[in-house]
Amino acid sequence: MDVHIEAVFDSAGAPDAPGRALVQWFRAARLELFRGLVEAEATGDGKIVSEAQLIAHVDDAPRRFPQVGRTWQQFEEGLAGFPWGANITFLSGHGELHILGRTSSLHVLGGGSAWRASAAVTLNSPDDAPSCLALVDFLHTALDSSTPAFGRIEGNNFHELTNLDAVLRRRKRTSLRESRQFLRGYAWATVARQSSRARLGGAAKLKRTGAFHRVAEPSWNGCVSPEDARSRTPKRGAAFG
Repeated sequence: MDVHIEAVFDSAGAPDAPGRALVQWFRAARLELFRGLVEAEATGDGKIVSEAQLIAHVDDAPRRFPQVGRTWQQFEEGLAGFPWGANITFLSGHGELHILGRTSSLHVLGGGSAWRASAAVTLNSPDDAPSCLALVDFLHTALDSSTPAFGRIEGNNFHELTNLDAVLRRRKRTSLRESRQFLRGYAWATVARQSSRARLGGAAKLKRTGAFHRVAEPSWNGCVSPEDARSRTPKRGAAFG
């Protein structure tokens, strides 16, 4: 089962230190989401290899950081400068190369007014409740130092257009610009801002419906409501911030 994790940030959510939000995202990915791959690469047997890249400006060539465990400090210093793009990719090192995991960030509106951080992982089964809940825990950690405009965890069939964007025929750029006013999508787990809370009844009302496995309110004053990770046919979930 392929899983896509995404968060969208804007200048309102991190006006003074957007680089700090990027550092937190990538640090959480390294220490939580891809810990096993990082540790496997560190053994030096060549079965797992990684490479990180930074692109300072849209027209710049990427700056490469092989073996991210050894070059992490330099990579993190580059993230703090709020580059136009960044990524870490983990690959199988023997035989045909196969992507085992990836996390990235990219400016999605001009002037750095909005940027997206994302990660792609694979789960053995949607019934693996501990692994599913670990993805939500990662999202909590990754967003701890910022106030994202929107976020989601999707299983399979991911598209850059959210389900609501597709149904409403809403353009992606319009959706991004209005992400603090209107809910952009609805997924296995969703993060949205406080400005959306009144429109949809608020976290307390969602808790009372019993339709969600969990409605959580993180330290950045939002809340996350994933589907029921314990069920083969999970309930849908939403999150507010």
